[in-house]
Amino acid sequence: MGQWQVTYDADVALVALDDGKANVVLTKEFKGLGAALEEVAASRARSAVLTGRPGYLSAGLDLKVLPTLSLEEKRDVVRAMGEAVLELFLFPKPVVAAVSGHALGAGAMFALACDVRVFAEGPYRFGLNEVPAGLFVPSFAVELARAAVSTSRLTELVVHGRALTPQEALSMHVAETLHAPESLLAAAMMHARHLASLSGAGYALTKRLVRGPGAERARASLPGELDELARMIDGRIV
Repeated sequence: MGQWQVTYDADVALVALDDGKANVVLTKEFKGLGAALEEVAASRARSAVLTGRPGYLSAGLDLKVLPTLSLEEKRDVVRAMGEAVLELFLFPKPVVAAVSGHALGAGAMFALACDVRVFAEGPYRFGLNEVPAGLFVPSFAVELARAAVSTSRLTELVVHGRALTPQEALSMHVAETLHAPESLLAAAMMHARHLASLSGAGYALTKRLVRGPGAERARASLPGELDELARMIDGRIV
């Protein structure tokens, strides 16, 4: 599995995950994202772009390794996932998600936690696929979706677990714009440079005022939900 790499282009930080495969994630990758965000927060960058590799932002949890983990280790995965995506959700600088391909489960959460999402064109899917997999969508993911999707489409995306094509994501306003894969990163960087003009104490405080109540609800629910979700994961893969 790969780790997040941080590079800089003037006042924009690029935070990218590339494991050479499907960008699957577990505790190590969630904690790695937290470390990358900590670095960007302390840097002179005024905005950031979050992306993956061609064809994959992230296919979600590593279903090959997950069955080998103990129940306590599965709890650690859920806890780390919630902490990482909520940290991204409240990040004090603007973040643009460059959705480079499949973004399912945790991969969709990464994108939903950002301020703006730009998508590559292509034959891939985006969505919270927990319910179709026999699980439930934890509160932290519900709050991400609530902030990114219109109320009229929330049930469709979250409860029904509909997986969207890039064009469907655009029509539902989950995606801001669509781009040829080779143009995606440039478009995301352009958005990030535009948003950089908003960066500062006023932006950070306002973002927290808008998103903080939902994040606090999710954090309060996490201790109970991580046990339930870990058990459901354990039951699905045994």
